[in-house]
Amino acid sequence: MKYCILVAGLFISGSIPLSAQSFHNDSLILKTASGHPMQYYVSLPDGWTKEKTWPIVVVIESADKEYKENALRFVRARKKMPFIIVAPYNVNNSRSGRRDPAIFPYSPETWNYIEKIGDCQFNMDGLTQLVKDVQAAYNGDEKYYLTGFEAGTHTVWQMTFQHPERLKAVATVAGNYNRNSCMQDSASFSNDLSRVVLPVVEFTPELDSFYGPGALVYSQWQAARQAAIDHGYKKVSEIIVPHKGHIPLPDEVMEYFFFLLTEEKKE
Repeated sequence: MKYCILVAGLFISGSIPLSAQSFHNDSLILKTASGHPMQYYVSLPDGWTKEKTWPIVVVIESADKEYKENALRFVRARKKMPFIIVAPYNVNNSRSGRRDPAIFPYSPETWNYIEKIGDCQFNMDGLTQLVKDVQAAYNGDEKYYLTGFEAGTHTVWQMTFQHPERLKAVATVAGNYNRNSCMQDSASFSNDLSRVVLPVVEFTPELDSFYGPGALVYSQWQAARQAAIDHGYKKVSEIIVPHKGHIPLPDEVMEYFFFLLTEEKKE
């Protein structure tokens, strides 16, 4: 995959090595977090065994609310890469479809609970617990990779800014960052030193007429980048993806995480 990275205003071109042969494993398991009503899909990589640890990629869905289909996009993009894919039924990605059983698997009681504690808390508590469950059940790594697309990045930014110590790397795609991102209080930003070295990358589709470079919502990514810099995040960059429109870029994101994983193993 060819890419350009914008770091401190400079474009740097290069390539990410593609993984081995294509592999399609469309198996998804729908689970519920322990002691929390958040539901999520999990998919294990080819050759999974509990005899070793495995990297985890958590995928946060957009306002499209195509939870299962989006999980499958990343499962298919995984190919032969060794990632456990986790895709929760997150909320806070627009108000449409709430309480609709055709979209969400949540009961009226769960929706009442969500409305009581708020979307931000529900997402944070649920994501925290389901990652612990996946780590315990499938021998997942202690830290995980996190990605989200447009309105899904509200939750991505919240986790990035509040708990960088839990993450290996972050990749937002055409990302939103506004009052729904749960970060209005500057005191809620983490001071953990892990934020200094955490890779945070925005994938910007070149042809996205709404979120692309210079487009209307591009300013939200710029605001998120500035918030990260202002709060001590040092490894913040941007990948401009040529010839792509408004899509979650699963292939590019998975290849990027695989590149980071490969580089980590060289150390």
